[in-house]
Amino acid sequence: MGALRKPFFFFAVVMIWLVVGIEIGSNWALNASGADSPPGWGIATMAFVDGVLAFRLTMMLLSLVVPARVLGRLQGIVTLILSFFGAIAAFILIFVILTQLMIMISLFLGVIFGTIAYLAIWGDFARGEAAVILSLLMTLKVAAAIALVLAHQRFLQIKSLVVIVLSSMVLNIIVAFLHGFPPRVLVSITDAIAGIIVTVIGLIYLILSLIGSIPAVLKLLRVDKALKRTPARDPWSLPDFGSAG
Repeated sequence: MGALRKPFFFFAVVMIWLVVGIEIGSNWALNASGADSPPGWGIATMAFVDGVLAFRLTMMLLSLVVPARVLGRLQGIVTLILSFFGAIAAFILIFVILTQLMIMISLFLGVIFGTIAYLAIWGDFARGEAAVILSLLMTLKVAAAIALVLAHQRFLQIKSLVVIVLSSMVLNIIVAFLHGFPPRVLVSITDAIAGIIVTVIGLIYLILSLIGSIPAVLKLLRVDKALKRTPARDPWSLPDFGSAG
């Protein structure tokens, strides 16, 4: 099937990091893409999912230049730390968004003064700007996915990679739908719902990453000798492409 085509792989990694940068409102990413800072919760929370994908692809990229033994030990510790704190952040954010959602619904249903207050604070969601950013994000994600396939077809055999890439695209569509179908005055509410959905999915991926990093950390600390004798293969490790020149 040929060797790994490194330029396409590097391009895919850069595209995914650009996606994450846009989602979190990073200045370098916004300047590079010409996008505006994303409004609401739906777009920003996608960074939990796309951040996991970007990290895993980066580890794969590093495996081309860093010895497997060194990278394996480093990846386990870094994954454990990032997943742990990322999961805590996602868990807290779910309750933050849920609280705001309850406030918005209560105000909106509080006819006259409550509704007026809701309209004054959340009644004018930047739906047009959000649609432009979501379209840009989807374009970058599709470009990254195509680049991965062009880099090597064996990426399609990594089920965990395929699942998270598809999840990222589906969540992009869900956020766009929840921004597009309701009346403009209700978009802030549906955006919060989108934020909760996306963050829950991101939390699941972070917990799975956290669990998956434990064997590597135990091996490093020499706590589990049996694991050391029969180490499990990291499902995110770079496949054997033969000559990767």
